[in-house]
Amino acid sequence: MNGMSNSLTAGILGFLGYKDIMRSRICCRKFRDAARNTIVPWADKNRYYRETQLYVDSVQKYKAMVAMTTALPNFQWIFLGGIGRRHKYCDGKDPNETKAASTADWTTQEIHMISNFSKLRRLTICDAPLNGRYPALFNFPLLRRLDIHYCDYLEWDLDMLAGLTLLEELDVLSNDSLTGNIMSMSVLKATLEKVYIRRCKIEGDFMDLAAFPRLKSLNLTNCSLITGDMREIGGNDFPMLEELDLGEGVIGAEFHQFQRISDVPSTAEAIYRLNRRDPPLIQNLDDFCWSLSRDSPDWYASNDTSGHPHAPFQIDFVRAGSRVGWRWTADESLICLPNSCEINWLDPEPDRESSDYDVYVRELQSIQEDVFCYEGYHQPPSQDEYKRLCEEYYDI
Repeated sequence: MNGMSNSLTAGILGFLGYKDIMRSRICCRKFRDAARNTIVPWADKNRYYRETQLYVDSVQKYKAMVAMTTALPNFQWIFLGGIGRRHKYCDGKDPNETKAASTADWTTQEIHMISNFSKLRRLTICDAPLNGRYPALFNFPLLRRLDIHYCDYLEWDLDMLAGLTLLEELDVLSNDSLTGNIMSMSVLKATLEKVYIRRCKIEGDFMDLAAFPRLKSLNLTNCSLITGDMREIGGNDFPMLEELDLGEGVIGAEFHQFQRISDVPSTAEAIYRLNRRDPPLIQNLDDFCWSLSRDSPDWYASNDTSGHPHAPFQIDFVRAGSRVGWRWTADESLICLPNSCEINWLDPEPDRESSDYDVYVRELQSIQEDVFCYEGYHQPPSQDEYKRLCEEYYDI
């Protein structure tokens, strides 16, 4: 052992969990020196994550992190959570004054020494007692993944990601104090592979990420200020994307509410095209729950008289055999029996000689049973036509 180099000893220690490494330092000075150069791989799938992740969820674990800043500074994965009742991290710059006042008598712990972990690869922050801006949390040039969940008082802006030059994955959930435009992430264009930002107040057009060459997953759901139009996605946009989930403010997103009936046909065609792309950008057409917005000039109130049909202001995709189409339909949660318009097909009828034709005919008959008073209509009737249909079919 005495003849082993520091680097070789550090390499051997790297096969241990961080707790065992910290215990081994007691043995001798050689181990203490080697520990300072030891790297515990954060992404080793063959190891239990608790061996490679420091989970800071108590004052005791916080003290362990403080010790590791000098004893094991090359540690690669830290999870910052709550650190105990009436304990918090020191307030950062520009804290929320109301929150600061309500926690003024709490025991305060320093956080800026986390920057000593210069080789950090993954940082997870979940429901941590942080208040204000902490530039030190966004200055890890080797960081590959950043997760920030439920930190409403952590003030930060997407511009601050510029200090994470090798970032590959960003996962943010329910951060009320996050601001910025997604265009700011262009500085990470060459590295980003996954972007999950949900329930946040960021803004911008999702198409600003269309040219990111390595982006595989994009989720911007429940971000009401994110805009864009899925009809604008071209054949060369999002070249590596395999997963796409967008908020309802984007035209064509799963829960979008249309302002114009006339926008639906071209949007449905675009979504079907993205579903047929290789690899498909849209995985499942059944996930789409479109509707006409109540703010639309095309919307009108349904006749609430018992037995009358509701206006067909919902939109769903349908499939008969291999043939796919879409239709306007009444909200099934408000009626006992479905009542739909005619199907708008997106591809041609199967050849009568094909093996799929019999399946197509059988499934089409089942779908057509939903068409009653809106027979012959491929889109919702006007308000006057709707009133006439109610009189013809139901006021007998």
